Amino acid sequence: MLAACGTAATPAPAQEPAAAQPTATSAPEAEPTATAQPEAEPTATAQPEAEPTAIAEEETMAFTGDPDAGSYIATLTGGCGCHFNRDLGGMAGGNKFEGPFGVVYARNITPDMETGIGGLSENDLVSLLRTGAGPGGWQLFPVMPYRAFSVLSDKEALDVAAYLHSLDAISNAVPDRELTSDPAPFTPDVAPPAEAPTDPVARGAELVTIARCGACHTPNNEDGSPNMDLMLAGATVRDSTSANITPDEETGIGAWTVEEIAALMRTGTRPDGSQVEDAMAQQIERRFNTLTEPDALAIAAYLKSIPPVSHNPFQ
Repeated sequence: MLAACGTAATPAPAQEPAAAQPTATSAPEAEPTATAQPEAEPTATAQPEAEPTAIAEEETMAFTGDPDAGSYIATLTGGCGCHFNRDLGGMAGGNKFEGPFGVVYARNITPDMETGIGGLSENDLVSLLRTGAGPGGWQLFPVMPYRAFSVLSDKEALDVAAYLHSLDAISNAVPDRELTSDPAPFTPDVAPPAEAPTDPVARGAELVTIARCGACHTPNNEDGSPNMDLMLAGATVRDSTSANITPDEETGIGAWTVEEIAALMRTGTRPDGSQVEDAMAQQIERRFNTLTEPDALAIAAYLKSIPPVSHNPFQ
C-alpha cells in the first residue's frame, strides 16, 4: 500500500491508471495493470469541504485502530502485494518499478524500527495512506494509490495503520528512489468521514474506489489517463479483457440483480452458472472472496446506480 513511490447525482469512483511493471524478482501486482501513471483524483462519495481530519492532532506511538478490521480493508485494496518480498517473505518491500518518471522501490512496510515503518506514528501512517505526505514534508510517488485511499474514513485508516503495525518486523533496507521530478503534494477535494458510509450506494462507491476496479474495467486514453466516457465499461489490460460492469442492458450487467452481482463478487459464479476466468478469477481468490455480504451487496447497488454505457470490450 505505501509504495515508494449512479444516477447523475451519484459521484463516480476514483479511476486509477495502471501501476508500473515490477522487475522479474518483484511480487506480482494485485491488479493486472500497465505502466505507472499518477492516478486521477477520487470522487467516490460526496462529503463536506475539506477540513482538518477528526483524528487527534497529538502524535503518539499508540495505535488505536482494529488490526483485524484493517486487514480486511488492506486485503480489498490489493493486499499490499507491491510490497511483498518473495525472498524474505512479508511486506519487506524492495520491488522495483520504473518508467519515464524514473525508478521507485516499494517500501518496507513492516514495523522494523531501522528499515521499515516502526518509527512512524499512527497519524504518520494515516497521512501516508490518504495523502502520500510523509513526516517532514516528503511526498510519495503516486504509483502508491493514496488518491484512491483518500476516501477511507478516519476509522478505516486507523484500522489499516494498526494492521500494518501488527505485522512481523523484517529488516530490509530499500534503495532510495530516483525520480526525474518530485511528486506534487496532494490534498483531497473532500474531507474524509469519521466512519464508513452506511448508505449502500455510498458504501459501494467507496469500496469500488479503494479496490481500484477502474484500473481494469476502465480503458485509458493515449496519455495513460482513464477514459471517463467509458468508466467501468470494460477494457483490455495486458492480455486480459475485463467486462462492462455498468448497468447497460445489452453490453453490461443491467439484466443482473443486485444479488447476482454480489454473488459473482464473492464466488466468481455468473447468473448462468458459469465461472469467471483469468484476471477476475485471480482477484476473487486473492481478495474479493473476503467481502462481507453487506459489502458485496453495496458494491452491486453502486454498480446498478451508475449511468449505463453501451460498450462491448470484447469486440
